[in-house]
Amino acid sequence: MMPTVGEICIDLLEQYGVDTVFGIPGVHTLEFYRGLSGSSIRHISTAHEQGATFGADGYSRIAGRPGVCILISGPGLTNAATGIANAFHDSRPLLVLSGARRSDEPPGAGTLHDLPDQRQLMGSITAESMLIEDPVQLPAAFDRAWEVFDCARPRPVHIAVPIDVLASPAEPTSPIRGSNGRPVPSPAAVEAAATMLRAATKPVLLLGGGAVDAGQAATSLAELIGAPILTTVNGKGTGPTDHLLTVGARLASTSVISAVEDADVVVAVGTEFSETDYFFAGRCPKLSGSLIRIDIDPDQLEATGLAAAVNLLGDANEALRSLCSAIGTAVPAAADGSARADALRAAFEWWPEAHPMLPALEAIATALPRHAIVAADSNQLANVANHYLDAGGPRSYMAPIGFGTLGPALPMAIGAQIAASNRPVLCIMGDGALLFTLGELVTAARYQLPIAILVWQNHGYQEIRDHMDAARIPRIGTDTTAADYLQLAEGCGCGAVAVTTAELGDALQTAWSANRPTLIELEAPAR
Repeated sequence: MMPTVGEICIDLLEQYGVDTVFGIPGVHTLEFYRGLSGSSIRHISTAHEQGATFGADGYSRIAGRPGVCILISGPGLTNAATGIANAFHDSRPLLVLSGARRSDEPPGAGTLHDLPDQRQLMGSITAESMLIEDPVQLPAAFDRAWEVFDCARPRPVHIAVPIDVLASPAEPTSPIRGSNGRPVPSPAAVEAAATMLRAATKPVLLLGGGAVDAGQAATSLAELIGAPILTTVNGKGTGPTDHLLTVGARLASTSVISAVEDADVVVAVGTEFSETDYFFAGRCPKLSGSLIRIDIDPDQLEATGLAAAVNLLGDANEALRSLCSAIGTAVPAAADGSARADALRAAFEWWPEAHPMLPALEAIATALPRHAIVAADSNQLANVANHYLDAGGPRSYMAPIGFGTLGPALPMAIGAQIAASNRPVLCIMGDGALLFTLGELVTAARYQLPIAILVWQNHGYQEIRDHMDAARIPRIGTDTTAADYLQLAEGCGCGAVAVTTAELGDALQTAWSANRPTLIELEAPAR
């Protein structure tokens, strides 16, 4: 018997090297699961579809490969939409396979899981949303997905298959692999940028998430031109953290931003200059010098009000290596680079609200192994951690820094631990944020993942309380919390302990040596 289209989809995933998928089975996706039953691909069952997309995202960030999730049509996709949108905002490769209503049924017929226009809905938060109406379309659809992942700005791709097509028999197929490769910067643009950098006396290198795999080339360029290396939060760990030129994710300080603004040349690699990286400094930089932008996305090069003197369209690694070759030897000002990096580190100042978090973060930093992975959520402790904690290397730190949703850290940590079972994983969440994805405690316990889940307990949404107080608005809806997080965690199969800051380091070490996740509750200082 010929395989079904659902089985062929799973076979195509195997041929593209996929070894793990996240999802929840449903009556409209059974044929995908028929394929999984005979494949080598591991299926991670999450408690909620949002957890599946965040889990696949976390897996992708650590593994350096596309994350994959399988979802039912309708509510499965709408439940997952926040995770898909988060991956879209942070430029993460995520393949979403879903069902769709029968091909012979019109929209609005009242069928189970029907949406008025599922493809259009998904198209607003993906690079591509494709509907497979004939099995012969599958190879081209998968090829397009991997072209987005490998050769363009990586973003989610959605492939939907109507349930009648999914169950229909079809001939096995193979990937097309018709990609032409990543764009390469033009030699003229590279030479123009090199000429500018040879004359620079106080350049700065700014690395975003698009540079995460180009650390060695970025460090080589910084050494040639004497440029301190600053990163966004998504760029954390790009290049060696102990290098004399590395300043790190320190863009939350007005003094550091002032130094960037005073640079005569800024080389910005794979960053969109998102306001969230500069939020606590109160402003995005307004450059007085020249800007060289490197990005794989042509639209991104023109997307902000910061006009570049030179745009290099292409892969970050290739563009940086080309720049190094064009410059040739170190420029005279390179000797001053480490002194300027020292000055930038010394100039960094914490915003006033950050100070209560510093003792806990110092305890974390002391306990955190160099090869550890951190998944930070949107909460006050994590907001400071984004700039306080160093990443031991690339693909070691995750945060929803752009979209800013609550709750992704736990499922992202699960995906990270699945991708790197030999690395300790720390999840930093507020008590309010944990409620968004609380069910994934069950997932982490089911797979016996030794994740340390640090809950910063401030009994609700302290960040919103602070903003309401500042705006002289009475506090409404900010006290949403649970009565007993330790009991909740234990009921889900996790270990649980409440600690003081002095006990935090030992609790983390104990959690990483366990055979299940551990929730560690740390009371925030009284306000």
